[in-house]
Amino acid sequence: MAGKIILKKLLYTILIVIVVLAAGGYAYYRLVLYTPPLISEEDRAAIDLMPLPSKLELAGDEINADKLSITGANTEMISAAAKRYFAFTGTSESKDALPMIIEYDSAVDLPFMGMNESYDLIISKSDIRLSAPTSIGIVRGFETLKQLIIKREGEAFLPTVEISDHPRFPWRGLMIDVCRHWIPKEVILRNLDAMSAMKMNVLHLHLSEDQGFRVESKRYPKLHEVGSNGHYYTQDDIREIIAYASERGIRIVPEFDMPGHSKSWQIAYPSLSSSDDSLQFGSGKGALFGPPLDPTRDEVYEFLTGLIAEMSALFPDMYFHIGGDEVNPDYWENNERIMAFMAENSISDAHELQTYFNRRIHKIVSDQGKIMVGWDEISSPELSTDIVVQSWTSHKSLFMAVQNGGSGILSAGLYMDHVLPAGKHYEVDPLILPGAVDIEPDTAFWKMYDQQMEIGGNIIESQLVIFDRDPDNVFGFFAMMSDRMAFKGATIKDNVLSCSMMGPVGELDYEAALTGDSLRGNISFGLLSFESSGIRSGGSDMAGTELPEIEVIRPLTAEEQQRILGGEACQWSEFADAENIESRIWPRTAAIAEKLWSPVSLTADIDDMYRRLETVNEDLVTLGVHHDQNYYQRLKKLVSTESYPSLLMLMDAMEEVKYHGRMPSLLEADFIYLPDFELNHLVDIVRPESPQARKFNNQVNSYITEPSDSNKMHITRQLDNWVKAAENIMPLMPESEVLSEGAGLFTNLSEVSTEIRNRLVSGSVALPDSMLSEKITWLEAGENGLIVAVAPGLRQLSDHLKN
Repeated sequence: MAGKIILKKLLYTILIVIVVLAAGGYAYYRLVLYTPPLISEEDRAAIDLMPLPSKLELAGDEINADKLSITGANTEMISAAAKRYFAFTGTSESKDALPMIIEYDSAVDLPFMGMNESYDLIISKSDIRLSAPTSIGIVRGFETLKQLIIKREGEAFLPTVEISDHPRFPWRGLMIDVCRHWIPKEVILRNLDAMSAMKMNVLHLHLSEDQGFRVESKRYPKLHEVGSNGHYYTQDDIREIIAYASERGIRIVPEFDMPGHSKSWQIAYPSLSSSDDSLQFGSGKGALFGPPLDPTRDEVYEFLTGLIAEMSALFPDMYFHIGGDEVNPDYWENNERIMAFMAENSISDAHELQTYFNRRIHKIVSDQGKIMVGWDEISSPELSTDIVVQSWTSHKSLFMAVQNGGSGILSAGLYMDHVLPAGKHYEVDPLILPGAVDIEPDTAFWKMYDQQMEIGGNIIESQLVIFDRDPDNVFGFFAMMSDRMAFKGATIKDNVLSCSMMGPVGELDYEAALTGDSLRGNISFGLLSFESSGIRSGGSDMAGTELPEIEVIRPLTAEEQQRILGGEACQWSEFADAENIESRIWPRTAAIAEKLWSPVSLTADIDDMYRRLETVNEDLVTLGVHHDQNYYQRLKKLVSTESYPSLLMLMDAMEEVKYHGRMPSLLEADFIYLPDFELNHLVDIVRPESPQARKFNNQVNSYITEPSDSNKMHITRQLDNWVKAAENIMPLMPESEVLSEGAGLFTNLSEVSTEIRNRLVSGSVALPDSMLSEKITWLEAGENGLIVAVAPGLRQLSDHLKN
């Protein structure tokens, strides 16, 4: 009996020790190791802020904010921000209202790189306190305050909350090409309003191009008189844009692209050209890469010294962008005088000649007290490390730039004219290099092929290396230009290699027939497809050949990470003009703005991003951005009032083809690179990303995962709506050339919807599974630049309902 008592006491003592140790461990974890989330899941679900602040905690109450009494707004910048707040929210200022106290340490008249944009916002039952080190931080705080407003029964409320906020990156930009299609000043001003709402701080204006020089030059007036086709900003326009941007804490960085993309300069001043031909706008095939400036003439640098001095005085920002991309070397290499200059100066090739040009331009820019920025083609060990490289060809070039001692801005993966979903851009992080080569070579089983592809009239050389010990699990990499793209899990069946890999423009698919020592292949992304051919140039079974070195990009040091300044969304205007450019930029760019502002730990939830993006889209409409307005108005012009809902129903199921899927069919046409090339097709109206399509595809996924009568009813209703809409619109096709561009897709969508609806509701089958699948594939491929964005949902339903 005594033994049992002793045993019980021992067990009891052990239990107490375990409890004490567990409690102590938990306390140590909570007090020492535990890092609370910057924003709790509950608070995050209750707000629609975008970008998300660095830290936020809701207090659980709210206050009436119809009227505020503001104290401390004693600068023009802060007073203007307050006025914009009242105009946006529909509230007003009153001396006897809820006090809002503004406190800051220093006023900033002109925004600059590295400015302090942090702020603290505390909303309590008794007052609102907005404090910041600078007036720029106060402007950012007002944008957050706008988004916090809750409208209910004609009154405005604010939640009680504490926010501490600061940006992740100092350079959060948007590049707008105003050259290929002219973008008027009022459109630029609306974009600045939207950028301010999203806390972006750099507007990079691409101001010169083959299609036009878009700024008045008093020193060289032919640039805008002859080289602009009548569309340019006066210097007073530029001053107005800069003042408008500065008031919102946004810098204006000008770009004058040189030595390539400069045909408009050469039309105005032929002596600058490396070509002796008479130049004109839009010279048909080959206009994509026109002649560059002549880098061998001193008079060219005299001209550029004068121009850069004039434009440096006009644009006050410390950064000056010289472009430097896509220089066509043929004009230099086929010019006897230029080749003689290269021989005399021991310049071996066109790349070295461009480096020579860049060194001289760098001195001109530096003499004006500016920091030179250029696209990643300007990268060279011979250039000073004080330049900034804007990486567009690949994420890898950004890492290389900072590892070589320079600074960089990421634009690869952030091209808005690729018309990718916001969620794709949201996955891009400047500090994370996707698709890095991490394969271990198999030195006993390898083959190497030298390949050629023709892209846009240019021959692109590449290498393919495969490790094929196991035909069902082949791996390897492509070496194309400056990129290495690794792939795994490929197969070789019946001597056909099939693989997929991540490249600079997204996922690439490759298939090649291997015959003896030759191959014929096809590489594709989106709807673009290019043929390749190649021959064996090495392998484990070929004596005297060596396995190429596999380059592995090392991780960035903490100091190198600091020299990645941020990123820029880029909107090129081959297929964007004043009527549709806002719909190509917004609201998707808000996702990029959040990625560059918010802590990385808060930007992993794509579904939550889309939830908040819906509210942001409504805010942008209220702000006056025309991204939705132009879409609706252009559709209304095509049909009668009665037919408009049907057309809208069909167009909401469509999107523009991704990447540059429209380009191949138009490259041969003389008009594509004319400055006045009209964008008057159905694809120029459709949205890049359809919210309605995303909602349908998600609903289908939910129904298949967890079937419910409610989901089934919504899906059935939507399928019926597409069928009825097509019935209403199809009779109008003969009367409208623009509408007829969608005839095939509208008809096919109706037929697929009918079949799936009948299978879903009654189980009846009219089309064989294979034919239904072919029709959905046709919807996915699209036509006339349009794709059916609901096709993924339709395919899921089709597969789910197969016989």
